[in-house]
Amino acid sequence: MRVGISGYVGTHLTGIGRVLINVVKEMARLFTDDEYVVFANKGYDFYDPLSAMPNVRVVNTGVSKDSPIANILWHQRGFQRLLKQWECDVAYIPNFSLLLWKRLPTVVTIHDLIEFNVPGKFSPLRMAYRKMIDPLMVRNSTFITTVSECSKRDIVRFCNADEKKVRVIHNAVDPTYFHEYDKTDVIPVLEKYGLRYKSFFIFVGTIDYPGKNIKVVIDAFLHLKEHQTNDYKLVIVGKDGHNAQVIYDLVNRSPYKDDVLFTGYVSDADLPKLYSGAKVMLYLSLYEGFGLPVLEAMSCATPVICSDTSCFPEVAGDADICVCPTDVDAVADKLLHLATDDAYYQQVARQCLEQSRTFSWERSARAYHEVFKRVLNTQ
Repeated sequence: MRVGISGYVGTHLTGIGRVLINVVKEMARLFTDDEYVVFANKGYDFYDPLSAMPNVRVVNTGVSKDSPIANILWHQRGFQRLLKQWECDVAYIPNFSLLLWKRLPTVVTIHDLIEFNVPGKFSPLRMAYRKMIDPLMVRNSTFITTVSECSKRDIVRFCNADEKKVRVIHNAVDPTYFHEYDKTDVIPVLEKYGLRYKSFFIFVGTIDYPGKNIKVVIDAFLHLKEHQTNDYKLVIVGKDGHNAQVIYDLVNRSPYKDDVLFTGYVSDADLPKLYSGAKVMLYLSLYEGFGLPVLEAMSCATPVICSDTSCFPEVAGDADICVCPTDVDAVADKLLHLATDDAYYQQVARQCLEQSRTFSWERSARAYHEVFKRVLNTQ
């Protein structure tokens, strides 16, 4: 079986790109008789780890990653042409894309339907576009994978999908990056950012408003600074997104603005060590398909505070980490409890690490491979 894969995952390597790389890497390792052709944008170096694998080919499409319109058009013609040229048997699209027609059996992954759940998440034009393409992807694809039961329910509800056409395949994290680290390995990275070990809280994700709900993270942190003498800092890791200026203005108006650090996008080498050096990771998004940063932090044995809505209870399992994402007092109380009660802190850290081990890329890759075989054998 030769699988042709759309490699367009946006301008930076974020959650969707990491999922794709890890799934393809594991499938290529497990199923050596199959071939995987990744059609990548000009300027991408994300897929270098895949190029070393004997049954993976990374093909440059010549289309810039910085042009959304060009990538939409490429999926309608260029992708289909390349699938034929490379004699692929199955097509796979891992990211949101307009799918008007298909040449081959085509599997798509819909990670979430946030546009139906969080008003104002994107610009009005982008919201309208995504609400248009979601039902088209569902109708025109051969099969759909998604990353949580929550997302599956939304796909059935909002896109009128047949439940039998949708399979939940959970994400995981790369254990070579996201694992427990010794303090001595973490401190050199923290020093690059002017941070001290376990003296800061961290948020990782796109800085947008209101979708990622980062305002509640900041409000809870500022509440703690106002009512509790401490020298903790808040570190916000991620690129700017929709209405990012609202978040910057909120911080700049605060007397504690010097205790909030915006790092921008950080490397894969630094990110797990920032998680490991943090006291607590906060992720209170109003809606996610999976919420990969939560699992990343848990895998580093760092306690998390996350939302009790959408996918998060699935990821959290029995770990005592879920709170109402709009209740600033509840978030601040949880943060204070973790910051001041060492026995409770260690208990939650253990729960997070144990729960993270229930997810693996090998299990996910086997499930994706079953889906590709299924759609090929039913044609």
